Amino acid sequence: MFFYLEVSLNSEVEPLNSEVEPLNSEVEPLNSEVAPLNSEVAPLNSEVAPLNLEVAPLNSELEDQKFKTRNF
Repeated sequence: MFFYLEVSLNSEVEPLNSEVEPLNSEVEPLNSEVAPLNSEVAPLNSEVAPLNLEVAPLNSELEDQKFKTRNF
């Protein structure tokens, strides 16, 4: 029974692999373009993170003000 299940799954997976392999060949060149961009973005993320902490309380204050204004 185990052997039958394995063969059955293989017959489902193999056609999917043949669809995925051409996509991989399209994605791999894109990965080489993205990698340098990631190294540029990483330092920016470290600058943005503290700003997000400052903005979050301001957003909640703004939401409170909107709520109060709508109720009048």
